[in-house]
Amino acid sequence: MSPQPPQAAEGTACSAEGLLARIGRGDAVAMEALYDEHSPVLYAVALRIVGDRAEAEDVLHDAFVLVAERALQYDHRRGTVASWLVTIVRNLGIDRVRRRQRRGQKTEQVLAHEPAPPQPTPETLTSAAAGSSRIRRALATLPEVQRATLEIAFFDGLSYSEIAERENVPVGTIKSRAARALAALREALAREGVTEPW
Repeated sequence: MSPQPPQAAEGTACSAEGLLARIGRGDAVAMEALYDEHSPVLYAVALRIVGDRAEAEDVLHDAFVLVAERALQYDHRRGTVASWLVTIVRNLGIDRVRRRQRRGQKTEQVLAHEPAPPQPTPETLTSAAAGSSRIRRALATLPEVQRATLEIAFFDGLSYSEIAERENVPVGTIKSRAARALAALREALAREGVTEPW
């Protein structure tokens, strides 16, 4: 009861329809035969639509997954197996391109609405003051927790909520630390002879 070799009627509409019928019954050999026969053309169609080899391979893979699921839905009155396969690949390829474009548009929208950098940082103090060495010396006089909060906020560019998440403490705690640290930094800078630049 071995399956009939697909080569016997290879290239005819009847053989392709027969392969689909066998695929619908879960015949992996028939799936391999259909893939071998049609994948070169289908890959070329996918590549022309998506313009990327890796994505074209993904489209081809997804197409044959759909073929396995929908093999019994094929209707010869609506076209040949080859045209049905091309339609599946075309639709999947166009969907992928549209998703890529939507992702690109969302990225552009996010970038367009990025807020301007907040307030001066200790690094920008440098240009307004006498140099970063005095600012670093002033920072070094702060308690460790306060200094770390300022350095993370200003030098690593994290928001207070991001620092709170990273340190696993309430946002209010971080804000209080930052306020105390800034007050202490003002005093330390004054002792260093740096005019308060913010």
